[in-house]
Amino acid sequence: MTTVYIADTGIFVRCGGPDNDKFQRLRRSVRQIGVSLRIPQRVYEELGGDPAADAYPSGNIPYPDGFEEGWIVVADELDYANPLVSTVMDEARRFIANETDRDEDSIEKADTALIGLAAQLLDSEEAEHVVLLTTDKPAGNAAETLLPQYGFSDRIEFRYVSVEYLETITANEFK
Repeated sequence: MTTVYIADTGIFVRCGGPDNDKFQRLRRSVRQIGVSLRIPQRVYEELGGDPAADAYPSGNIPYPDGFEEGWIVVADELDYANPLVSTVMDEARRFIANETDRDEDSIEKADTALIGLAAQLLDSEEAEHVVLLTTDKPAGNAAETLLPQYGFSDRIEFRYVSVEYLETITANEFK
């Protein structure tokens, strides 16, 4: 079974940077099992990367080693022409807005991009299962609620990445 791990900005912020034990623990766990964390281009931009650059890392991205070592990978551009991707992203924006009692226009595009990427990977059969690693509970709940409505039951998993999770993470989390 092909499992793809999608990570959000909050994980890297919560890690505190490459010199922090939490970052090194995450790095070691992912590399030990031989998987990578995919991030949507919107997340890459939030981390300070320039998606227009010929090669990443670029700009003032604080995690260049993760990209160079291959355990953090910028995903392909989202296919907004795919009705599933655009519909799921619109529904995710509404879901998150309702769950947080905020205006839809204030919902971060990176949050909906996480769910759009999951839908795209499942729809294209690039992944049989997606694990969404996020510090954003409303986005995680949106993914677990919406994607099963499109035939992806039991194929999406949301893991809330707390500080405690990062302090105790091991390779077993990625098996």
